[in-house]
Amino acid sequence: MSKPPTDTEWDNAYIDEQLAEHLRQTREPDPMGKLALFSGAAQRPGPFGTLAIECSSCKRESPIRFREIPRLVMPISLTLPRRYHTFMKCPGCGRRTWVRARWRM
Repeated sequence: MSKPPTDTEWDNAYIDEQLAEHLRQTREPDPMGKLALFSGAAQRPGPFGTLAIECSSCKRESPIRFREIPRLVMPISLTLPRRYHTFMKCPGCGRRTWVRARWRM
């Protein structure tokens, strides 16, 4: 007769199942586009609109809050007159790259 699994064994099995499911979902394409449809609705614009940062590397446009700006520009940032004018950390991909900012109302 087999003994029931311990809590640790059950937890490890559950974590392995969840990880396998997540990896399967990230590899499969989203044919209905549901991720794109529902992914951006979490952040509502403030009274003055939203500051959107567009990355030159990943081409994503990410809305940010004002309190996130110091974390993204530290330890160094650079601004030049060009299309992507500021060198800072991209909130979308996490790389230090050239970005541009614009207001969305």
